[in-house]
Amino acid sequence: MFVPYIISVVTTLLSTKASGSSCWRDTPCNARTTASFSGPWDSYNYSPASRIVSPVNIFTENFTLLSAYPKPTNLSSNVLIYDFGKEVGGIVTVSYNAVGSGQLGLAFSEARNWTGRDSDGSNGRYVPRADGALFAPVTTTLNGTYIMPDARMRGGFRYLSIFTTTDHSINVEITNVTLELSFQPTWSNLRAYGGYFHSSDDLLNRIWYAGAYTLQTNAVPPNTGRVYPLIGQGWRNDAWLGTKGNTLLVDGSKRDRATWAGDLGIALPSVFVSTGDFESARNALQLQYDLQSKEGELPMAGPPLNFFGSDTYHMSSLIGTYEYLLYSGDLQFLALSWESIKRAITYVVKKLNQESGLLYVTGTGDWGRDSQGGFNTAANALMFRTLVTGSLMAGWIRDPISSRWEEQAYVLKAAMNSAVFNWDPVAGAFKESNVDSSIHPEDGNSLALYYGLASPIHHKNISDKLVTNWGPIGAKCPELKFNIVPFVESMEIKGHLAIGQTYRALDLIRRSWGWYLNNPYGTESTFIEGYLEDGTFGYRAFSGYEKDYSYTSHAHGWSTGPTHALTNYVLGLQLASPGGADWILAPQFGDLKFVEGGFTTSLGKFSAKWTLIPGGYELSYYTPIGTTGKLILPAGETRWPTATIDGKEFRLDIYDGSMAHATKFRVPGGKIAITVMY
Repeated sequence: MFVPYIISVVTTLLSTKASGSSCWRDTPCNARTTASFSGPWDSYNYSPASRIVSPVNIFTENFTLLSAYPKPTNLSSNVLIYDFGKEVGGIVTVSYNAVGSGQLGLAFSEARNWTGRDSDGSNGRYVPRADGALFAPVTTTLNGTYIMPDARMRGGFRYLSIFTTTDHSINVEITNVTLELSFQPTWSNLRAYGGYFHSSDDLLNRIWYAGAYTLQTNAVPPNTGRVYPLIGQGWRNDAWLGTKGNTLLVDGSKRDRATWAGDLGIALPSVFVSTGDFESARNALQLQYDLQSKEGELPMAGPPLNFFGSDTYHMSSLIGTYEYLLYSGDLQFLALSWESIKRAITYVVKKLNQESGLLYVTGTGDWGRDSQGGFNTAANALMFRTLVTGSLMAGWIRDPISSRWEEQAYVLKAAMNSAVFNWDPVAGAFKESNVDSSIHPEDGNSLALYYGLASPIHHKNISDKLVTNWGPIGAKCPELKFNIVPFVESMEIKGHLAIGQTYRALDLIRRSWGWYLNNPYGTESTFIEGYLEDGTFGYRAFSGYEKDYSYTSHAHGWSTGPTHALTNYVLGLQLASPGGADWILAPQFGDLKFVEGGFTTSLGKFSAKWTLIPGGYELSYYTPIGTTGKLILPAGETRWPTATIDGKEFRLDIYDGSMAHATKFRVPGGKIAITVMY
């Protein structure tokens, strides 16, 4: 159902309009025209400098390099593969000369595996290569041009295969190929990121920026959704996505091209520390509340799908709302939406069991895991976080229900950590549910660490148990056998980092995201939805996608967890109140030598840097004047560290040798450099 659209107040980052000449079609441009931070890290940014792009190489059908682009190339009866070198999406224009008559064919693929005369899968029918190709009639001509129809816009691909078909004879020379990029439609400068990251590890830098670029490709014009009901052959991307905004964050660039609420839990925090695209995020969240049922339920997926029936995705929308408010500082959105938010939290609170305080799941839709329902561990971790963040949001708006939700959160936490319910003391991890000990799920145990549900006495055991799932190219997912799922791995790396297991988190980032980013058969620029343990791209091929390996999305926002994790935990720059009025700097070194980074909120720019030196490290931060921070500084295990600013002692407040850190409360915003020795 639709309810009247509520126009939220545009944040100060997006408050003015610029010329739309280099935005998508007639889309109004937002105010950002330059990156918030510039430096050597710009070389890692995958985003192109222009909305009009061209291929970089031309290959034969058997992937022999024919030439670098541009070069006029004779098509004849062959297939030519135009490689754009990265994930792209939009409207292709082909210029050509031709002698004879026939058809020009265009097929698209994100991965190298499915180049040729048929496109990879996107239409949702799970029939391999059913998307087919686009065809245009060709006759003898000089300076012929084919522009693909808007309805057939291809949202995500790296490879364009061009070929001919004829019953007679035809000779075609391709003279020019260009693409008008459709993603990030309100940006005139696609490289104008609000955040940045730079470290001593080249691979981690590339991973951070590939996550950011993935999210850019997922910010789409609102009239370019995949059509539903599904079509049997070909594809169409001209469905309205339900928002009155000019841009919307969706699940994937190729497919499904709709807002899926569960994905927001990973995608939104990564957006906020990288591209800073608050506009697409706000529109996605507003859409959730526009579609809210009279009972308070939020949709699992937005238009044109309009799916309901998922408790976990419902809660992900609420947690995503908190993240949006934290980074944007958009308290007017909170005020306008509070009654809807409160009704949504109340909807799921009613599912708490009165005896145990645990959530009993009845809306069993989820991300693709084998089963859901009852006192499920992952769902209860989400419930705990929903209550905690709901309490915080209620506090921001001074609603007295805050204390009740906080109390319910900690009743739930106590029950979850009891062996009477979901804790398995033998395995040292949480079971699937109170009655199912057949697996110890990756999502549930990871979220228990990430969201602070697990008791501290269980932290190390849970982390150890999660590592037992690892293989050479990622973490094998017990709740979706034979699959490696970066969405769930994103939860896992944040879980390890939340308890200080930095080396483990960095190891998993490198072995999973690093493996895909370095895989020459992938996009080498964005992150895949999932893949199989054997390294093939057939995510869910045997559990939902009906053996259509080509259907897997290779640019999926739910797989971008490292982008947020590296900023939030390894750099250590975190927000504690809306817009960053209060913030925390708590770096984690791992095996790195230096890290710097930052992001932009409505209050201004936040940045930090740390560099290891013999016997300690140098730490600096630059945060808006008037903000207040807390420093949690790495230290040794046996004595207080010594901190100095310009050679003068900087007194610390607390030292905890068991945690190997020292704390300084209420440091002022501004530009400060500290040397710490220990």
